[in-house]
Amino acid sequence: MLGKPEILDVPADAHVRKNALEFLTYLIARGGSAHQEVILEDLMPEPSRRKAVERMHTYTYNLRQVFTRLGGDGSYLKVRQHQYVLDRAGFDVDLWTMLDAVADAAAAPDQQLQVAALRQAADAYTGPFADGAGYLWLSGYRYLIRREYVDAVVTLADILAGPARAVLEEG
Repeated sequence: MLGKPEILDVPADAHVRKNALEFLTYLIARGGSAHQEVILEDLMPEPSRRKAVERMHTYTYNLRQVFTRLGGDGSYLKVRQHQYVLDRAGFDVDLWTMLDAVADAAAAPDQQLQVAALRQAADAYTGPFADGAGYLWLSGYRYLIRREYVDAVVTLADILAGPARAVLEEG
């Protein structure tokens, strides 16, 4: 999702609907979970509620078919009481890798572990979130994700510059 949004290794005979990919991108941006009402408000404010819910079912069905083709039987996308939830263990998402590394850096008990986590966060970032996608809801998420990345890189640079700064200040 960092860079162009896509599902990797989809077989040629499997079709990912454009709007289903947007729905997946949205769920990933929200950490893997969102309530139906919020999704409808953010992704489909124009159609009637009935029509929007029908579309949600279509996108969910399409994603489940693709996920089954890629990962076998499993509950990769669950719906319970109108809450759509991705099984995070079933996905390798670069955004989540980056954000988990940022969280690990913040919780690191020592500077060596903090540096390692910050490097992992920096390495995971390969471009703007959902680059090239014109989703109307995207700009706020893109800004927050970029901010997390910039903060991680600046913190890493500050830590690594510490010894160099001390040498320069002595001179």
